[in-house]
Amino acid sequence: MSSSAPIDEVLDTLQLVGISVSNFLLKLLANKEYINHIAVKDILQNKQLILDALLKSAEDSLSTKLKWATDLVKDVCACKMVVLSAKESGYHFDVVHTVPEQLEDFSVGKDHDEHQLEAGMDSDEEAYWEELGEGDLEGIISGLTNNAESSVENQQKAKALLRKVMVMSIMMRSTNQRSNTLQSLMGMFLQSTHSPQKVIETLKRMGVFVSVNAIFAATHSLSAQTHRTFRSLGQSLLAAYAYDNFDVDLKSHEHKIKNSNKSLKHLTSGLMFPLQHCTLQEDLKCSEELWLKSSLNLRAEVLPKWGWKDLLSLQPDTPNSSGLTRRDCFNSWKFLFDLVTYRPPYFTQFKDRLHEPELVEGIPVVKTPTIAALAMDVSNSTVAGNIQSVINLLEQGGITEPDTFDDPEIPDISEYVVLFHGDLGTDSIWRTFLQPSAVRLDETSLMRDMGVLRPKETGLYGTKPGFWRMHQLIGYDGICCRLDCWRVEAQKRDTNCTDIEVFAASELSYEELQKMADSLARHYVADHKIRCVRNKSAAERDQQHENGLLLNKYVLLYKELSYAMNFSDIGRLETCLVTWILMFKATGKHKYANVMSEFLCNVHFVYPEGLKHAVCYHILINPTGKKGKFRGVDWCMELNNLFTKHNMVNQTWQKLFKRYVHTWLGILPMK
Repeated sequence: MSSSAPIDEVLDTLQLVGISVSNFLLKLLANKEYINHIAVKDILQNKQLILDALLKSAEDSLSTKLKWATDLVKDVCACKMVVLSAKESGYHFDVVHTVPEQLEDFSVGKDHDEHQLEAGMDSDEEAYWEELGEGDLEGIISGLTNNAESSVENQQKAKALLRKVMVMSIMMRSTNQRSNTLQSLMGMFLQSTHSPQKVIETLKRMGVFVSVNAIFAATHSLSAQTHRTFRSLGQSLLAAYAYDNFDVDLKSHEHKIKNSNKSLKHLTSGLMFPLQHCTLQEDLKCSEELWLKSSLNLRAEVLPKWGWKDLLSLQPDTPNSSGLTRRDCFNSWKFLFDLVTYRPPYFTQFKDRLHEPELVEGIPVVKTPTIAALAMDVSNSTVAGNIQSVINLLEQGGITEPDTFDDPEIPDISEYVVLFHGDLGTDSIWRTFLQPSAVRLDETSLMRDMGVLRPKETGLYGTKPGFWRMHQLIGYDGICCRLDCWRVEAQKRDTNCTDIEVFAASELSYEELQKMADSLARHYVADHKIRCVRNKSAAERDQQHENGLLLNKYVLLYKELSYAMNFSDIGRLETCLVTWILMFKATGKHKYANVMSEFLCNVHFVYPEGLKHAVCYHILINPTGKKGKFRGVDWCMELNNLFTKHNMVNQTWQKLFKRYVHTWLGILPMK
């Protein structure tokens, strides 16, 4: 019998019963009764061989084969997209009931709801998700924008990840309109950065974002959640408040005489954060005790008058074995830090041996969540405005007069102290080294250095440059001055060391460099001995050298203050503030000096221990929970204002307050 005989018999049998081969196979595979039949199992096990045979024996054109393959891939992808876009996959985003956890916990990757993503996937699809990688929205955006800290390779990976995720999200949303997690979050991100509504609507039509109305619904939901959290924390009495003014310019394209000068609105923003570091309600229950000591109370007990001289006893300082005070040690560390960080590669080997300055009294590193209050239509530039701002913030925190509302949840704060933070600025270094015209005559003055560092901004620095410009100038000029001190000292010890590069070639050990740094801290920074030097006759004095010593002193004092704030060394911060009080007085900032002196005296000599602890350990907060990332509360307020400020076009104040101010501040707790 030939090998084709069995096939002929099967074909004859099929023809006899009146069914074609194709119909037979289709019905055999489609009928669930035969799913466990040996014939069906054999076909499924050899499906790859069958498909290859069909492609080889077919006389169709290449385009027909490609169409067949494309249709097959479309069907497979469509089935998988149905699974991924289903509610069970966890990618549905209900904008009306948005909660902060949805933004904080959002991530893209196989580990996000792993058991749901694996539903309906084979090993090839799992490998695809592994190749796709993992990421969260913040990490993706950071990878695209943070050019300073991320390498080119990391940026390319982030961009590739973003493209893949975006394509998948568009396909998922086209399959199921409720599968819109990424679109919703990206839309809220653009709204928070004040992107034009036309841009958002255009991207919405492309399937990339949700509509503007959906974004407003989500942010209103977040704002409602924030209000409940704000109220709950406020009623616990373990909360501190901060507020600051900000302006919104409501410009219009249509210029009208009526109300033409009313485009600028003066508003007040607010923040709340919890009291941490073992602070208890009992620590704040001292209102009556403070009133008995208050100068506003005519029946108060007579207390001694404290002044800045009394603050000198804070954090006693004993020179170490080398005769260096705590401040001298910091200056020595800063000299060595600049040499290791900013100069020839030889010195970088000592970076691991360079330890941080001794901690005087540190605040534990704990992340402090901040909660934004609703913006207030109040101008706090007056006493009445400040009072109204405080009352408004307390009302948002669920604290009102007990007789006003019959609500058992409203606490009675008459016996408790509530902490409020204000705003205080300073420009003492500018008033000392830049403002007076006489100081610009010295060839070694800060103004001459600034002409080298910022040659096109001399006029701006001579008037009022603002905080950030002064902060950068102090930092850069201080580094240059301290490195030049290294050059001068090295040349004194070896006349062949004409510059810092030659000094590096001498290859001194770390111990030798440490001794030189200690010497620099002693002899290149002004101390109490400078008074004797300045009392000498003009012929005996070197005024440029004296000015250089003073500049080094004040710049290093500024860096020590910044370091103490960033690393939460509250003890070091207080010792720095005592010196700054005298600088404020010397530069005419008497109000700042008096307020700061009174505040520190009250904290250390009037407040009970519990309240003193609460105040000292909450002067600085850490929004990120990372070491070296502590910030002043007023800085957090300025960041809050930065997110809120925006020039709105053709918007009335009522519409702006309802739609924008309410929603912007509702997003801020997630920052």
